[in-house]
Amino acid sequence: MNVDKSSRVPFSTLIRVIIDYSLFIFAIFFSFLIRFEFALPPNYWNILLQAIFRELAIFFFLYTFLFKLHRTLWEYFSLEALKELTLAVTLEKVIFFLSHLLLPISGLPRSIVVISYFTSLLFLFSVRAFSRWYHESSKIKSKNIYASPKRVVIVGAGDAGEKILREIKTNREINYEVAGFLDDDPKKIGKTIHGVKILGPISSLPKVVVEKRVQEILVAIPSAPPSLLRNIVSMTSKLRIPVKTLPGIWELIDGKVTISKIRNVKIEDLLERDVINLDSERIGEYLRGKKVLVTGAGGSIGSEICRQVASYKPRKLILLGRGENSIFNIELELKSIYPKLDIKSYIADIRDRDRIFYIFSVEKPDIVFHTAAHKHVPLMEENPDEAVFNNVFGTINLMDASKEYGVSKFIFISTDKAVYPSNIMGATKRVGEILIKYYNSHSKTEYIAVRFGNVLGSRGSVLEVFRKQLEKGGPITVTHEDMERYFMTIPEAVGLVLQAGAIGRSGDLFVLDMGKPIKIIDLARNFIELSGYSLDDIEIKITGLRPGEKLKEDLWEKEEVVERTEHPKILRILADNNIDYYSIGEKIKELELIAGTRDKEKIWKALKEIVELSRKNYKSKEEVV
Repeated sequence: MNVDKSSRVPFSTLIRVIIDYSLFIFAIFFSFLIRFEFALPPNYWNILLQAIFRELAIFFFLYTFLFKLHRTLWEYFSLEALKELTLAVTLEKVIFFLSHLLLPISGLPRSIVVISYFTSLLFLFSVRAFSRWYHESSKIKSKNIYASPKRVVIVGAGDAGEKILREIKTNREINYEVAGFLDDDPKKIGKTIHGVKILGPISSLPKVVVEKRVQEILVAIPSAPPSLLRNIVSMTSKLRIPVKTLPGIWELIDGKVTISKIRNVKIEDLLERDVINLDSERIGEYLRGKKVLVTGAGGSIGSEICRQVASYKPRKLILLGRGENSIFNIELELKSIYPKLDIKSYIADIRDRDRIFYIFSVEKPDIVFHTAAHKHVPLMEENPDEAVFNNVFGTINLMDASKEYGVSKFIFISTDKAVYPSNIMGATKRVGEILIKYYNSHSKTEYIAVRFGNVLGSRGSVLEVFRKQLEKGGPITVTHEDMERYFMTIPEAVGLVLQAGAIGRSGDLFVLDMGKPIKIIDLARNFIELSGYSLDDIEIKITGLRPGEKLKEDLWEKEEVVERTEHPKILRILADNNIDYYSIGEKIKELELIAGTRDKEKIWKALKEIVELSRKNYKSKEEVV
């Protein structure tokens, strides 16, 4: 006769069942002893046995079939398991009491039901709690055998801090030893969480680090304001120990706080920025099932647009860029995350008109995000012809191809340097904005421009420069003490670009509300301290403004009229004007000829003439409104 081994009850389960039933019986017996002050009269033995047999029958049904308590692993006993255990014992006592009313056990004291209820819970809970304690203690001991644990202090003695501590204590892969908590709530100081003391307020961090020989700081406050993180980073910069934090609360919507989500503090964590919410449903409506082409797809902005667009399930994602390595890398990344997404990559220069028209004729994209551009201000001052051919005439090639092959939406990425442009790069971007208006009047394609300031972490950004300077031991160079810029993270800016594409109408020029401008010298100080150095270690050197640089940037010109849109972080510029498009068209033809001369002065003059011509006959606010 063959026996199905899978149907056998595991030996460990059998042991747990025997212990549970033994403790349940003993709890009833113990309740009788308590009731009679540990001197049970002989005539009550029979009553005790009747009560035990009846309660066992009820308990057996609830334990085995209704709540299936035998399946619970004691070493992982949780609050949910405690709730089930309490409910099972409570229901058993209620049923037993009702059965006693219907079929009385002669002589049974009613107080026995109450006493046995608490003794049963106590014994059954205790054995589970002991099992879990023993299991966790053995794990803690075993994980400390291999290497000395890293001593950490947790900032924040709230729910997130408790969850982080619990995971550290129970996960043998996490070789941390928590020296204590810090919290500014005076009611918590001196108390303990899972045996770990709350040592004092956050201001005592430097003292605690030295006294407790702390090697790392974990900030377990998802809602921590940037000012708090800046304060912690500043306090610890001279101590040369890393500071890690949880992502913002909006990144923990699922409520799952785990040690795996702890990450190094980023520079953007230290900046005062509003939380940005997106209407993902509306973005999805215009991207889902569409062919989307991204120029400059290997760049900082372009690659992030690809990542975010891919998440909205387009029919096809077309990557266009000049650098083969960057295109290869983003294609490889996207294919690993979205293996079912149809992705096609093209290596092409947007200045090559024939190549661009060929790609559009083959792919016939529905939506184009145009991010490809030369962006470095000082370099473009020295290479103005390249700036014009790429940023102006490369854009014209793409706009013409979009018109020819029926692109639905064309979204052009502009910059705050297009406002009162003082450099070649900004002027070329301003011409791009003018072209948006021009093509809007000549095509069924919806041409939209989105203007915003600097993004943190982009290729060649100020942070990248700081990082390279710091690797050499300094100094960190800042061109002027009063220089300030608007900053946003790349994912934030791109999310708003996609949102602008969703709400945009043909000819719209949007500008992103980037909050308050940030002084570059403050950014440098934060970066130095975040990198584990003090301001005494690394010099900040003032070098003077570079060609084409301005102390401050604006997001719109005073003549432009700005209105709020349905999204609080996206503004629409209403300052339409009576542009003489014929004259501008002629000026752009002249610009192409002048760019071919490579003469910087002539190129700059031609660009300024186009910008000034676009400013003529601005409508008044009353006319616009």
